Amino acid sequence: MMRVEETADASGFARQAEPLLLQKEAENNLPLGIIGSWKNSGGKDSSAFMLTVYDGEEPVYVTLRTPPHLWILPAISTINQEVLTHLARFLYENEYEVPGVLGESEAVQWFVEAWEQCSGQEGALHMKQGIYRLDQLKPVVKKDGELILAEQKDYPLLVRWLTSYGHETGEVFHKERVAQLAGDMISDQKMHLWQVNRTIVSMVCRARTTPNGATVNAVFTPDEYKRRGYATQAVASLTEKLLTEGYEFCALYTDLANATSNTIYKKIGYNFVGQSLVYHFSSSS
Repeated sequence: MMRVEETADASGFARQAEPLLLQKEAENNLPLGIIGSWKNSGGKDSSAFMLTVYDGEEPVYVTLRTPPHLWILPAISTINQEVLTHLARFLYENEYEVPGVLGESEAVQWFVEAWEQCSGQEGALHMKQGIYRLDQLKPVVKKDGELILAEQKDYPLLVRWLTSYGHETGEVFHKERVAQLAGDMISDQKMHLWQVNRTIVSMVCRARTTPNGATVNAVFTPDEYKRRGYATQAVASLTEKLLTEGYEFCALYTDLANATSNTIYKKIGYNFVGQSLVYHFSSSS
């Protein structure tokens, strides 16, 4: 008998979820990163939702949402269509808000099909992303430049670049959100900049971490510095730094529609491990 249970206990949810999520740690860096941040901060965001799907007494799937963000559908090796159909019906029948879903492509497609049937809403594909994992960095021809940590003096630059990055990736941020992101990335010492002859030409961020890995994101080079290999150098240097710090692997997402970025990352040792889909739901009327 299949059932879905919601819990408010973040530590209890973590005990159920982590063994399932760690089956594919790189692919599940987002939910693992969120759970890890809850552990470090001593508790979950009060608005977060955490659901576990059981088959009998055995947990077989988990999903979570941190509003206003979408529901996350992880990559779990034992997943099947019945589980996602059951989950979609549970969310609909219990009147959960479902603005959209993101996650492992097959799970997302199964969920979207079931959600459209029971809700009458239509799913719109927002983005196809590739998930890449690197365990060993390939030799990179070193060029002029160095990787430096972003400092408070770089704040205005980061605000401008994060805004441009949002437009490039289709993730347009509100001004308040950009301001907060830029400040947090500096204070948490996550944002790194590629500097050539004292000129900052590219950025790359160390995002969330999982038990054994670290995720790289927010890779951006403004138009005037593109096609000079700066992003490659920045990503390779940050990846090397993270591996040296003791992480077993690094992960990153790419827009599968951007052939250039997918090629760049493969050259330095990132290998494709999975596809993530982002769907938004809108009324069919």
